[in-house]
Amino acid sequence: VAKNISSQQLSRLTLPEVEAVVQLVSKIMPAGNVPGMILSGLARLPGRKIPIQKLKQDVNALFSGVEQVLDQAVYGAFFAGPAAVLWAYQNLLKLAGKDPESAFPEGAWQFYVDYALREDTARHANETHGFDTLLKQNNIYLNEVDRLTAWVMASVNCLHQYHALLQNEWMERVSIALLEDALHAVPEQTQTARRLFRDWELVRPYRREDDGANVDYPTYRRLKFDDFLQTKLQILPPNVYEAWQKKLNQIIEQELSAYQSQMSILAYLDPGHYGEIRIPFNISDAQIGIIHNNSYYLIPACEPGTNNPLSVLTARAQIMALLNDTSAMQAQLLSLAKVKRSALAHLRSKLNPMLVTELDNLRFAPILISTDRRARELPLSELRQTERGIGSHAMTIFDTGQTIVFDQSHIFFDGVWGSVLSEIMTNEALSWARYLSLLPSPTPADYSIYAPLALQLNEEDLFLVSQSPHVLPEAGAENDQLDLKAFFELRKQFKQRNDLIELTINDLLVLYRAIHAASYQPSQELLNEIDKLSETQPELSASLHQLVEEGSRTNPSILIPMDASLKSPRERVYPMNVEVPLVDLNLLALHAQTLKLLTAYETASGEDRAALFASFNHSQKVYLASLAGFGVFLSRAKEIASLGQSASVGAIKLLAHLPLPIQRLLDKIPERFEVLNNILKGREVFSNVGAVAPTSTLTRFMTAKDDNDQKLLAWSVITDSESVVKMNLRDFRPHVPQLFEIGRKDLAEIITQDYLNAYVNGANRFVQELSKITIASRETLAQGKIKIKQ
Repeated sequence: VAKNISSQQLSRLTLPEVEAVVQLVSKIMPAGNVPGMILSGLARLPGRKIPIQKLKQDVNALFSGVEQVLDQAVYGAFFAGPAAVLWAYQNLLKLAGKDPESAFPEGAWQFYVDYALREDTARHANETHGFDTLLKQNNIYLNEVDRLTAWVMASVNCLHQYHALLQNEWMERVSIALLEDALHAVPEQTQTARRLFRDWELVRPYRREDDGANVDYPTYRRLKFDDFLQTKLQILPPNVYEAWQKKLNQIIEQELSAYQSQMSILAYLDPGHYGEIRIPFNISDAQIGIIHNNSYYLIPACEPGTNNPLSVLTARAQIMALLNDTSAMQAQLLSLAKVKRSALAHLRSKLNPMLVTELDNLRFAPILISTDRRARELPLSELRQTERGIGSHAMTIFDTGQTIVFDQSHIFFDGVWGSVLSEIMTNEALSWARYLSLLPSPTPADYSIYAPLALQLNEEDLFLVSQSPHVLPEAGAENDQLDLKAFFELRKQFKQRNDLIELTINDLLVLYRAIHAASYQPSQELLNEIDKLSETQPELSASLHQLVEEGSRTNPSILIPMDASLKSPRERVYPMNVEVPLVDLNLLALHAQTLKLLTAYETASGEDRAALFASFNHSQKVYLASLAGFGVFLSRAKEIASLGQSASVGAIKLLAHLPLPIQRLLDKIPERFEVLNNILKGREVFSNVGAVAPTSTLTRFMTAKDDNDQKLLAWSVITDSESVVKMNLRDFRPHVPQLFEIGRKDLAEIITQDYLNAYVNGANRFVQELSKITIASRETLAQGKIKIKQ
């Protein structure tokens, strides 16, 4: 093949190297001479971008070439075929000197979420307590009208200021990333962008203080960032500063506007069979959706006939009238919210026309606010199970009376940006609440600018919805008993022992997730509940026993979302897959053996003690060295992911050049074959948004789950301003729908709660034991037994 193509037409590889790569492609993807023919055609195309027709033609040829492989009932061959198509075509593009990155004008993650995080389960949630906490502290008591008005005005301001908010997010990250590069030119300045950004996060304002009374929040925050940045820039030599400023201006011109368009919530999602299309609209068309007594209303985000924000007095009078309106009928959208988005486009065409028209009107409300109180005690996954639109909008706000919960689409929000905006909106609503508390009692408007929506489903609609595919049900659990102080203490002990042991808090949590999977023992209370089920459902009871006693022993492949926005805001997230090498490093056996030897030494006497200490000392060194090796393994994995080069990122990029039907086909393959799913997507999500700022009132977080049905568990972690770790677990394992079907949702939740409780309790015990092992030495043991906190 290579002999027939000039070297100038190909990449910088030599002709023998090109021939070797083509042979490798053909070997991995048995498709005859097709790879060679495609390479020849690609090499002759001008430019670096691939015409869409050429792309489709090539991919069809590759699929045709591997068709016989796919037809074979050989497990390995089946899933390798589609994966080989992805891998092969991407490598042929590179060989031909084409630009694979051209498929991602908005970054790889945005490409991915538009088609793979679109379902109802792909929304995450944040909870803040600041609104009610600070009102109570200031002895401010709002009536129902003013409480809702405060949140409507916070939403109105959010929509009108959204591009400015995004500009701040973009400028802060890009300025600091470029500053890191600039500091390399300054002797003895080695601050990383992540460290600089963390310094900013600790002082970043979420609200205007007294010195910002005359400006809006985005302006106030920009002024504060400029002050912060100036303290860092002043150490730069003049020529380095000028180069930094020039580079920043270039990137602003090239990328800022595109980023604002990419992330704007002034858009609705139009569901297609394979993915979502974001349809932008003007601020003049934007509405705020209100859900009251399960009825939907729209109130414009602008004063009538203008592009100006809706005034607070107009909003207040309209809301007074709305809350007294008894004409609206209760909606029935909850069932529609659970219909799979791929089926929604086809279903819409069959629903009654009046309902479809009202659903189209609802699309212009990026933010829905529910006045229907939810119990704060509920896990976030359960708290959101009420009227919440149908998933074509960016965010729904729920009120518990003590906290506010923000339910957010992953297409518009990542975990970090979602939590930041939740805090900003909380403080904005609080500002409006203080103002409203000073006004006379509200009076209803003489005329209505709000519109009630008729969102009722008739019998035929309900039947059609019931026959449509739905997302899997889930069970949720939460826990706040992780001993964070012990984790911090262990990390200090690692440093004192050996600088090579580099394990973060999250590294330890991920490590213990693998240990937990291998060692979980159900509580007796759970076993008793499962035994009771045997009286009516003996087969299901037996399968649940197998699940909790044996079925969770597989070492999980864990997907960890990493913030990619610092280096390149448009990239949003880098997914990193980790499978903890428990067996390779023999960590379970080393932990048990080292602890056993330490206990034996502590209780021994006489001449045996010297030999026992020597054995313990050797085992301790091997164990801690193995943990250091695990730290290196994770550090390297993070480095690869941060460069956008992990297996997960690679899989996403491979998909990008393929036509939508083929993307969807290939995206389904991991659901049917576990090994490929482990490699590309992971069986679990483990998302830790870290410790919030000292002034933050964020209190709970729940991560999103992608649309792959093989993603079984989604773990979420947040540390609040009181240093309390809040963990959330979403459980999608096969037993959950089985229990829901027989009306035993309660048992599904008990199973999930038991699993999470065992994880937290086990992690605390593991850290205490590891701490004891780490600090043990002749000197510490000479003082007596090392006590473990119980």
